[in-house]
Amino acid sequence: MKSKNKKLLDQMISRRFMFLFLIKGIAIGAISWRLFDLQLIENQKYEKLSDGNQFDYLIIPPERGRILDRKMRLLAGNMDGFSLVLKWNKKINTDIILKNILSVISINEKDIRHFNLQIKKMENNYPKEILITKNLSQKDVSRLAVRRINFPEIFFSISKNRIYPQGNIVSHIIGYTGIFSKTDVENGNVISVPGLDIGKRGLEKYFDSQLRGVFGRKRNEVTSKGYIIDSHIYEDTIPGKDLEVSLDMRLQDFAFQRLKQGNFNLVSVDEKSIKKQLTNKKNNKYLEKKYVYTNKQNKIVDPESGSIIVMDIENGEILCSVSTPSFNPNIFSNGLDLEEWNKLRNNKKSPLLNRSMSGLYPPGSTIKMAVALAGLEAGIIDYKTNHFCSGKKEFGNNDFHCWAKNGHGNVSLMQAIEQSCDVFFYEIGLKIGIDRISEMLKKLGFGQYLNIEINDKAKGVVPNLDWKFKRDGTKWQLGETLNASIGQGFILSTPLQLVTMVSRIVNGKFLVEPSLIIQKTNRKFDKLNINHNHIKFIKQCMEQVVVGEKGTARNYKIGLKNNEMAGKTGTVQVIRISELERETGLLKNKERPWKKRDHALFVGYAPVKKPKYAICVVVEHGGSGSSIAAPIARDVFKILLNI
Repeated sequence: MKSKNKKLLDQMISRRFMFLFLIKGIAIGAISWRLFDLQLIENQKYEKLSDGNQFDYLIIPPERGRILDRKMRLLAGNMDGFSLVLKWNKKINTDIILKNILSVISINEKDIRHFNLQIKKMENNYPKEILITKNLSQKDVSRLAVRRINFPEIFFSISKNRIYPQGNIVSHIIGYTGIFSKTDVENGNVISVPGLDIGKRGLEKYFDSQLRGVFGRKRNEVTSKGYIIDSHIYEDTIPGKDLEVSLDMRLQDFAFQRLKQGNFNLVSVDEKSIKKQLTNKKNNKYLEKKYVYTNKQNKIVDPESGSIIVMDIENGEILCSVSTPSFNPNIFSNGLDLEEWNKLRNNKKSPLLNRSMSGLYPPGSTIKMAVALAGLEAGIIDYKTNHFCSGKKEFGNNDFHCWAKNGHGNVSLMQAIEQSCDVFFYEIGLKIGIDRISEMLKKLGFGQYLNIEINDKAKGVVPNLDWKFKRDGTKWQLGETLNASIGQGFILSTPLQLVTMVSRIVNGKFLVEPSLIIQKTNRKFDKLNINHNHIKFIKQCMEQVVVGEKGTARNYKIGLKNNEMAGKTGTVQVIRISELERETGLLKNKERPWKKRDHALFVGYAPVKKPKYAICVVVEHGGSGSSIAAPIARDVFKILLNI
C-alpha cells in the first residue's frame, strides 16, 4: 500500500517538473527570439532611433557678405546678435512655454505676434525649429541659460543682424533682407532655417546666393530628455562673398540732399516763423529733425521727389543712383509688422519705388537728339535743315503748340535743339515717321530691360505702327507722331534709359550697358553703328543748350571752359492743356495742385572737352527743366569733377 502511494507521488512530481520545464523552455525561447529580433532583424531601425536620441544636428547660417562702395565704404554689413529658437513638436504647449520665457525676459510684441503666427500656420505634426526672436541681449541669454533646465524646448544661436549704416541714402539700390517666407522655400530659393535672412530687394536680392555663403552644421550630444551634454561644429560655414559696387557714397549723399532741396531753402526749426507753422502743421518732412524746407514765401513744403543717376560713359558704371522719397532699410532687419508695412505701401509719394530704375516718365524734349539722329541717319534732314516756328503747328483740326507762345522764328536744327523748339520737331517728326524714331530710340536704350544687376527695373514704352495696332487694334495717327517727336504721347522711359541714351551718344562708338558693379576688366560692348559726324554734331548742339546765347540751360552753366557741361532740358506736361485754358491764361506751375504740375528733366554730360560722365535728373512735378533740373545737374557735376 505504501509503495503504491509513493509511486503516485513520484508520478505527480514528475508531471510538475515537466510542466515547469516546458514553461521555462517557452520563456527562454521567447527571450532568445526577441534578442535575435532586436540584434539582427530590427538592428538598423533601433540604431537610427538611438542616434536620434543621442545627437541633435543644427544647421548654422553663414555670415552674410558685405556690400561696399567703390571707395570701400560700408553700405551693408553685419552686427552680432543672439536668437532664441523653439524646438517645436505637437506634444508641447507653446503658450505655457512662451509665458514662462516672458517671466524671465522681455520680448517685443512684434516678435511675439510673428511667433504666434508661425505656430498657427503649422500644417503638419513634424518637429520643427521655430524662431521666437533674434533680438536677444547678452543679459537675456544669461538669464535664460541659468534656468536652462526649465526650458529644454529652447536653444540659443549666435546670429548676425543686417545693418545699413548709410540708411535711406542708398536704400533703393542696396535693398534689404528679411526672414524667408513660405514662397521662398517652395521656390527652392532657401532651406528652412530659423532666423535666416535672405535678400528681398535691390542688390541684396539680385546677389543673394553670392552674399549668403554656405551653411554649416552643429552637432549637439543630448540626453533622452533633450538636455545638451556636449556641442561642437560638425561642418564649418563658408561666409558669403563681399560685393563691391560702383556707387560713390560721397556723390550719392550730396545728390540725395540736393535733389530733396531743389530750389527750396533749408531753415532751422528754431526760427519763430517756423515754430508757429509747426504747431499747426502735422507730418512734416524734417531734415535730421533740425531743418525744414521752405519756399520763397517761407512756407514749409515737402522735399522734392524724383531721381538723379550718373553713369560712366566708357564702362557703364553707375556712380550715383538716387531716388526720393526714400525709406530706411534698417526697419526691415528686425522684422516689419503689418502696420509699418502698410504705411510705406500706402504712402502717396511711393517711397518704396526705385524711381531711377522703375519710375516711368514721358521723356519730353530730352529725346530730341534721338529724333534728330533718326532723321540724319535716314538722310531725311541734314545739319542745315530749318523750319519756321510761329508758336504752333496747325494739323488737321488741331493746333500743336510750341512752349514759346510767340514762336522761335526761323530756326536750324542746332538752334532747334539749343532752344528746344517744338514746332521744328513736329515738322521733321512727320517726315521721319514713327517707325524710324522708334528704331533709333531702341538703339539708344529705350523700350527694353537694360542689362543691369537689379530686379527693380521697368521696360518703358516705345510706340510704333505695330505696337499701336497690337495694343488697341487701331491704326497709328499722324497726330500721335507729332506728340512722339517731342517725347510726349505714348512714350514712357526710365531715368536709367535716359542716362544710357546720353552715354551711348557721347561715347559715340559702343552700345554702353549700365552696371552697378565695379568693372575689374574692360567690358566689351556691341558697336553703336551711328555716323560719327552725326554724333559729333549732336554733341555740339547739346553744348549750345548750356553755353549758347539762347540755350535753355544758359543760366546754369558751370562757367569753366575745360570743365563745362552740355545737355538738354525737358519740361513734361502731365495733364492736357485745353484751348480754352490757353485763351484765358494758364495757371502758373506752382499754382496748380502738386500732381498736375509739370515734370522737370535734364540730361547731359561733362566735361565737354573730354566727356567722362552722363547724368539724368528728374524732379517730379518740379516745373521747368531749365530752372529746376539743370541747376541740380550742374551742382552734382561740380562735386563729381571736384570744382
